Amino acid sequence: MSNFELPDRVNPYQLADKKSELSGEINAQRLKRLDDVTEGVTESAQTTLSFDLDDSGRRVITGHVQGAADVLCQRCLKAFNYKLEGSFNLALVYYDEMAKALPAHLDSLLLLPDEPLDVASIVEDELLLCLPMHAMHPEGECHIETHFGADESGEVPERANPFDVLKDLK
Repeated sequence: MSNFELPDRVNPYQLADKKSELSGEINAQRLKRLDDVTEGVTESAQTTLSFDLDDSGRRVITGHVQGAADVLCQRCLKAFNYKLEGSFNLALVYYDEMAKALPAHLDSLLLLPDEPLDVASIVEDELLLCLPMHAMHPEGECHIETHFGADESGEVPERANPFDVLKDLK
């Protein structure tokens, strides 16, 4: 993918009619919602967007995004870098009835023909969907203490049994 900065807004209807493709990046500063829900966006989102007409004449946007953000591990509560990658298939629709008639493999994007598309918004939506439900370090990389009560020698000190008093009653 190129280092070309994608434009803020485009007309997806014209691009679909021309069967165009945009490839480039969305700067990390433009991904404010992703930055708000993570510990910080660490790299720009590399994006490829293909505008086309499908077999039924619907205008569709097919995209692939890659990025990275620091997320908080739910085990050790330390941030780690998480690679985000996803693909999407969107169909441009004018109203809800068009959206309901779409096949299952297409998601709807409600947008009027004269309304510009915010490119960073749809890329950011996909990156947000790529975030894990429960972020955790990969196996073996999490630094959390799992042995409690051991002293420096590795031995667990013996504690007095509260029921030892009952031995004397026999």
